[in-house]
Amino acid sequence: MASMASTSPSDTTSPATAASTNSHPQDYENLERKRARDRKSQRAMRERTKWNMQCLSEQVAQLTRALDISTREKDELYNRFLAISEENDHLRVQKAALQLRLLGNGQGPAGAVGVEGVGVGVGVGDAAGLGIPALEAHESIPLNTCPTTMSDQILQTFVESRWEAYAFEGIDVHRTGDIGRRIEAYPDKPDLSALFDGRPNRRVDETSAVVGDIVRSYTEIDTLPKQVAVHYVMSTLMKWQVLRTKSSFEQMPEWLRPTRMQLEVAHSSWIDRIPWPSLREYLIEHPEVKFDDFASVYSTSFLIRWAYDPNHVIITPSNDEKGGIQINPIYEEHLRQLENWTVEGVFRRKFPDMAALIDGYEKPEG
Repeated sequence: MASMASTSPSDTTSPATAASTNSHPQDYENLERKRARDRKSQRAMRERTKWNMQCLSEQVAQLTRALDISTREKDELYNRFLAISEENDHLRVQKAALQLRLLGNGQGPAGAVGVEGVGVGVGVGDAAGLGIPALEAHESIPLNTCPTTMSDQILQTFVESRWEAYAFEGIDVHRTGDIGRRIEAYPDKPDLSALFDGRPNRRVDETSAVVGDIVRSYTEIDTLPKQVAVHYVMSTLMKWQVLRTKSSFEQMPEWLRPTRMQLEVAHSSWIDRIPWPSLREYLIEHPEVKFDDFASVYSTSFLIRWAYDPNHVIITPSNDEKGGIQINPIYEEHLRQLENWTVEGVFRRKFPDMAALIDGYEKPEG
């Protein structure tokens, strides 16, 4: 009987074991290749990071140089601005002196004594330095800065353009005929039609039209007595600034005529249209009070004490009458009394110091 060969466990190897043994070298090679790829990727990442840092450093350096250049240019422009502003001030004085010479404002009657101060942007000190005699009160307009609001831009441009036109046309303010030529374009009383008619082809004198358009643009001035009062103040003031005659000056209420400070200290022209003289001087002394902050509360807070029908502040011509809408003479006399003007509400809360100045014009009770 043939003997069967015996086998031990050590002599047999399963297929799985053999496959595992054969895969070890391949796994090792794959691991090494992965490690090599990782090292290569890390080197590339470090190089990219280094390159990005270099680029960013160069950008920072470039921006720093650009900022330095921009700062220097800004400083140079600011210095040039200051120099041009100073030169502009001198030119304004010279321009005013030329206009005064053209108009013969220095040829007044011998011995006439006027209020110190001059118009068209010349202060008292400037006039003295130029040897310009003091002007009459009606010839001395407020010393205004460049326009700071849209309404200032419109009104100052209007006044300056009309005044310069008279100057360069050679009109002599001391000749009766020339004065008559100028006054013809400006009626004795403002035409209020522009408050109700915004058509460009309306028949209204140019002063009333310009002022009417501005008043209508302020929707906060929402009652007829207030609208008429503001129109009256603005048009009367602007008429005098254009004509600069004694009669137009005297047509203004006394409280609307410029104070000495208004003639000597440069300020925004909107201040000149405030009714109360002490409040105008307060605003000149406090330039930090800006127009937008002031007007936003003033327009809604000021009022005219009028105990009658609001529609009675104007006179409308009948169909067979010519002429525009006029202010009622009774209301005109009423608003020319400064104690009939006041402020209330938010203005008093926001500007108590100004409200106290306004209260100083109140008529004492009893």
